[in-house]
Amino acid sequence: MVIKKFIAPTMTEALDKVRTELGDQAVILKTRMNRKGGNSGGGKSVEVTAAVERGAKARFEMPENTDVAISEVSQGSESEQETEISHKLPSEKLESLAREIEKFSTILKANTQAKQPQSFFGNFSGNMIDAGRELISRNLSEELAFSIISGMAQAENALKLDKEDIRILAHQALCSMIPNGEPIEMKEIGPTVVMFIGMTGSGKTSAVARVATHHKVEKNDKVAIITTDNFRADSSHQIKSFCRILGCPCGIVYTPEELSMAIKSQPDGLILVDTPGVNPNDAKEIGELLTLIKAAKLHEIQLVVSASTPAKDVEKMLAVFDEIGVDKIFITKLDETEAPGGVVTEVINSGKKLSYICSSREIPGRFAVANSESLADAMTTRKSAETSESKWEMEAVGIWQ
Repeated sequence: MVIKKFIAPTMTEALDKVRTELGDQAVILKTRMNRKGGNSGGGKSVEVTAAVERGAKARFEMPENTDVAISEVSQGSESEQETEISHKLPSEKLESLAREIEKFSTILKANTQAKQPQSFFGNFSGNMIDAGRELISRNLSEELAFSIISGMAQAENALKLDKEDIRILAHQALCSMIPNGEPIEMKEIGPTVVMFIGMTGSGKTSAVARVATHHKVEKNDKVAIITTDNFRADSSHQIKSFCRILGCPCGIVYTPEELSMAIKSQPDGLILVDTPGVNPNDAKEIGELLTLIKAAKLHEIQLVVSASTPAKDVEKMLAVFDEIGVDKIFITKLDETEAPGGVVTEVINSGKKLSYICSSREIPGRFAVANSESLADAMTTRKSAETSESKWEMEAVGIWQ
């Protein structure tokens, strides 16, 4: 193989030199623009490195077994073909070179982009990106975090916002997305029957106790508690002890028929029905819960969810329990997590109503009608339970073990 370098003022002249000295079979290995000059004139020039394999087969040789005899081709035709090929070769070389340059340009561009830091937040300020990451670390979905950050990025002074400004704007955005809670409304005639459902450990029994205390102590309503949770050995004991402290009727039932009779025994007032924890993936448990719901003739159903529950689990529960007819979401254990974003995400995405939020083991402890500001506080500040307003506090009447 012969490798040689050619320098000429233009690419066309350089390629002509390649073809003249190395022939039509030459391969272009490299091209370069010399801006400081490399030709005799001292101006800009093109440098082409080419190679040719000596003794190689002709590029345009006649195929074997051709049906056309060489003798039938006239000398004039051969001359015309050679002239046509000689005109096409420079163009073909240039097209091939252009394709190679485009190929390398694409690779170079891709490598350059790969070196740039990637973030779905795009070209936001560093403080905004940090705020978005913080929201996601609190289990808020990426879609909602992006929506909040991109919203504040539209401000005229977006790049001048400091961390506290961004925190305040994120708080305001969450307040506008999260619905305020709706408390239980008592019926004017007859009993108001409310059932609390949810997974094991979500805090259903303590939620029942908190609502009972609120209506009995704060609103002076008639309250009765019925429990169908007979799977845990101490569940009925807890309800009995609490009802004795509060001074309200207590019913322990084992069948849907007994539940129906217990409800009919209370002509008016608020009747709170506690249920055993349900696995949303267990069809049998869902079926048993449905029989209780049909027997109770409920005023509303509240889904009790721990504040630390991941968004996917909340979404699964809502999908299963939505067939049952969930009316509101009761958020518990807000003090046990700094990442309540899973619940917040699904409350926003599902459009479900909220009822109450609570924290602490005391009964009623820190308990109130859900409000967007408290949940936004939990998403944008540390130790939100310690910094919330005193309106959460109510006098404790017992400790839930």
